[in-house]
Amino acid sequence: MVRNLLGAILLLLFLNLPATAVEKISVEVLNFSDMDRWVRVTDMICGTVLWEDNLDAQRRLPVELCTNDGGKGTVELYIRIGCSKNKTILKAGVEDGATVQF
Repeated sequence: MVRNLLGAILLLLFLNLPATAVEKISVEVLNFSDMDRWVRVTDMICGTVLWEDNLDAQRRLPVELCTNDGGKGTVELYIRIGCSKNKTILKAGVEDGATVQF
């Protein structure tokens, strides 16, 4: 009986584990401008917003991106430039240790 109970508990624990572990890579986002910019950094594979605030001029922002089957990430940068001008940059195929600048 104890063996059956232990087997049932192990089976339940096994079924609660995620099917696949999400691999992550480390990337830096660089505000190459001489001006502070408001930017939203979104991991497009996991669908999560990683940063949504001002990024100082010449500042590097370290982020972790989820990867696809090939081990590469995709990041979207939405940048506010002035009152009415905005820019969206989509970088696919980002590799570990890369710097994405705007």
